[in-house]
Amino acid sequence: MTKVLRIVVADDEPEIRDYFRRILPRFGHEVVGIAANGRELVDLCQREEPDLVITDIMMSELCGLEAVAEIRKTQRVPVIVVSSKDKPKNDSWGCVDEFLVKPIRSSDLQAAIQRVLSAV
Repeated sequence: MTKVLRIVVADDEPEIRDYFRRILPRFGHEVVGIAANGRELVDLCQREEPDLVITDIMMSELCGLEAVAEIRKTQRVPVIVVSSKDKPKNDSWGCVDEFLVKPIRSSDLQAAIQRVLSAV
């Protein structure tokens, strides 16, 4: 049996947020917060203390990576980043546990969640 995760999602695109809202419960997880920007993501994580964060990179107020850096000051929560661009080949990704390129297939998302779970 897979552990039920409490997940916070952040993306500036409403259709992507809706996708996660629909698909994650089908995997047996609970979406405890949805953010439209990086500042909302930080606030949600402080309030909800999720088991997993799924975030876009390019968002207003704080980008996803800036938000994750802020969250990691007080919490060690696994992070899956989703982006419409390929993962850059530099060291700024040390705060990311998994990386997925949009459009996200449900099988790829489920596999990334399983990898994050097995690494914890």
